[in-house]
Amino acid sequence: MRIAAVAIQMLILALPVHADDPLAAYVGAGPLKDLRSGTTLSAALPKDGTPSLIPNVSSRDAIARDVKNLGPSVGAEILRIIPGSGTAMDSEAGRLQLYNAMHAVSTMKGITYWSVTRGKEMVLFLDSSAISSPEKQQRVPDMLFSEIPEAHDLFTFQEDSSFGKNSYAEHFAARPDHLLVKSENLSTISFLFIPIIQPHGLVSQVVLVPAGTDVLFYGVAYIRTGFPLGDAASRVQSLENRLTALAGWLKNRLAG
Repeated sequence: MRIAAVAIQMLILALPVHADDPLAAYVGAGPLKDLRSGTTLSAALPKDGTPSLIPNVSSRDAIARDVKNLGPSVGAEILRIIPGSGTAMDSEAGRLQLYNAMHAVSTMKGITYWSVTRGKEMVLFLDSSAISSPEKQQRVPDMLFSEIPEAHDLFTFQEDSSFGKNSYAEHFAARPDHLLVKSENLSTISFLFIPIIQPHGLVSQVVLVPAGTDVLFYGVAYIRTGFPLGDAASRVQSLENRLTALAGWLKNRLAG
């Protein structure tokens, strides 16, 4: 009897430390420990375009297929925890706050990121706005929702310090376990008047998992281009830095 009791105690001690963590269902024990310590996990997309950091959400396989099907030339992923506003982010009110925060496109104007090529902190978006359509590009106010639709499309305009002035399509999807935002360019992106990225060739996808008072942020950004990339490692770092800036922007939105 004594041996059985000791065996049960050892079994309990062997269970994952984070088993009661609301994010334990989405990431492994090792990564979760790192994330809870404040670490941001990052990875470069391999040559076959298979992401490695997507959390275990219902859209996981669909996102992986979507990324891989584009055949990206380069890409980066990050995974981190963003503190919420102090309330339950997985409540109806918390999810709505998160959804509206991601629609506050105009507040992206002026956010900064670390520019690898310039070696200093730079303004990422010189301008940012929701627009009526890619053709008219009439500015419209940021949308504010009273309830979350299952799906929603939004057109945006951004003047990017690296990619210039371009229009984008934003696709929002609400799933029971997460929110998903996919952004892709609608205009051709040029550098020194040379077209380098065709429409739908610059894509980012963001998965937001509200859990307890926190939000698990996953982002993947990737590019398909026939233009020589030069130093691929710096391109990966640049995409990672852009995702980090986006996560920082969301953190500030929730804090505000």
